[in-house]
Amino acid sequence: MAPHRVLPVLLRICAAIDQLFIVEVGPFGRQLAADARAAWLEAGNRIRPADVEQYVALLAQNIEDAERREAFVTDAKACIRL
Repeated sequence: MAPHRVLPVLLRICAAIDQLFIVEVGPFGRQLAADARAAWLEAGNRIRPADVEQYVALLAQNIEDAERREAFVTDAKACIRL
């Protein structure tokens, strides 16, 4: 099976979101982000900025506190709008 396509700009957006996530959850966030990225990529081609919102949702599942989770999602979505 061929690897799924991902636009380079979307990977750059995801990298910025990863940094926000790691700041939010700590060093273990690096592994959580890698796991979320693998799951996100397995789901198919990623060619629209809206696809990154699915990635944000996968990461947000790892933030237990609702207020912090909402703040992370807001900040991450701001990265998508760049």
